[in-house]
This record gives sequence, C-alpha cells and structure tokens, in this order.
Amino acid sequence: MQAPVLFLTFNRPQHTRESLAGIRLARPPRLYVHCDGARPHVAGEAEKVAEVRELVLKGVDWDCEMKTLFREENQGLRQGVYSALNWFFDAEPYGIVLEDDCVPDLTFFRFCEEILERYKDDEQMMHIGCSNLAEDHTAGLEASYVFSRFSFVWGWAGWRRAWRKMSLDLEGLDEFEQSGAIRDFLDDPKAQAYMLDKFRVTQRRENNSWAYAWFYSILKNEGLCIVPKVNLVQNVGVGAEGATNTTVLNKKARLRAQPISFPLVHPKSRQPDPALERQFFYLSQKNRFRLWLWYMLHLLGWR
Repeated sequence: MQAPVLFLTFNRPQHTRESLAGIRLARPPRLYVHCDGARPHVAGEAEKVAEVRELVLKGVDWDCEMKTLFREENQGLRQGVYSALNWFFDAEPYGIVLEDDCVPDLTFFRFCEEILERYKDDEQMMHIGCSNLAEDHTAGLEASYVFSRFSFVWGWAGWRRAWRKMSLDLEGLDEFEQSGAIRDFLDDPKAQAYMLDKFRVTQRRENNSWAYAWFYSILKNEGLCIVPKVNLVQNVGVGAEGATNTTVLNKKARLRAQPISFPLVHPKSRQPDPALERQFFYLSQKNRFRLWLWYMLHLLGWR
C-alpha cells in the first residue's frame, strides 16, 4: 500500500480500536491522526479522549510515518473535520479517510488506491465513497463500481484538487437553487425539496454537518462520485451512544463490509442511473414514507 490515510478520532475508544485494527492490516506508509479536544461540560469525556490518543499512539506498530493533530480545545464536528481534511490535503495530493466508527474490509484500501490513481487528473471525479447501502441493487453488476452524485463519507477517498472546491458555507446556494440544477440530480420533486432544505439548514449552521457542505460542493461543481458495487465499510457507530449525526439505530446502515474482486472492471458509461440514485437517496436520506410525510409538513410550513 502506498496511499496515505487520515484517521478521524474523538471520544470512542472501542470504536477507535476496531477501526484501527482494520487500518493495521493495510499498513499504510503514512498515517495522519486527528483527535478533537474534549468538551469541558461533558463529564468523563477528557478521560475517553486521552484513552483514544494513547491507544492510537501505541497501536501503530508497523513501519509508518505518523503525524498527529490533537486538539486542546473542542472544534466540533463541522469545523473539526473540515480543518482536519485541510491539514491532510495540504500535505497529500490524494488519500483515504476513515472515521473512528468505520471498519473497512481489507480490499477497501486497494480499491481506493487503484481508483485514486486512475482518476487523479480527471477533474470531474471528486469523491470515492465506499459505503454502499444499496448493494442489493448493484452487487450483480458487471462493473466493479458505479458513478453517482452521492458522496458517501463512511470510508472514502479523494483528491486535493477536488477538496479545494469545498465550500463550508455553501457559497452560491441561491444561484444553485435558481438555476434548477437540483433537477438534474434527482427526478423526484419531493427529494429535490428535501435536499435543498438540508443545504439551507447547513448553510444557516442549524446542524453541525461538514458532509452536506461537501455534498453541495460536488453538485455545484458538477462532479461525480464513485461507489463500489459492494459495501466495503461497516459503520459500527450508527445508533451507538455518543454518535453525533447517526443516533437512530438503522440495521441497513450497519450493513457488513465484504470484499470486492480484482482486477477491477471499469464502467463503460459515466452517466449515473436515475433509478439507482433514487435508491441511494431513500437509503441514505429519507425512505419513501418518511419523505412523503416530510414533504406534506414542508408544504404546510411546519418543516
């Protein structure tokens, strides 16, 4: 393995231990570790953060150049991850990103590395998202991966040239909405309204998400994302205590990781499949019933 890895950690020792075990199997030559600072008002968090840092420092037992960014003060999810990614991509032209609750299959690393190299100079390619909750719809495909507009971040990889287009404040959102570009992304008006609302909420900082800002930045720049045909990363933090944005237990979201076959078979077309995009939306954003309910409340001005 040659690609570097950024490991995003915080206050969950057990999850960190599981994810680090997956990284250890791949033995990346360069490992960047970010750990946010403890929140003073949260009892016992300082001890958990200290435990996470210690187990990472002691757990890297292979020949590896390790760089750490351990925060003294809490940055929060949005600013903390954003600054960690800036730190990483300032130093590396491309790389792999894993959060502390994402446990990868070993083939995840080779898949990312091959795709990173193949598309390193392709400006349209902006993200490699390796959690595929819709693998029931894609596992039988001949190609090893599909192109999508969805930027799944439970185990992903990317390029510095793409990250430079990230807008944490969702600049140009008014123009994006007025252009009607959202209709090119999804063909369901309800889903279009939901995504625009998510972007608005993120812009107003009413949630703590960096991921929706990155999602918007890719759409704004007409970028493409790559999703493997099988799920390569299991999220073990969904529904767990301490999870920030994944507190509702979802069995589908905890889909187990499995290996992908090599050599990779590359798709013949770059055009995202509208039917598959709908499945990605229903599985990662709102299912059909909850979307209808949200949309009715939205029309009434209650959401």
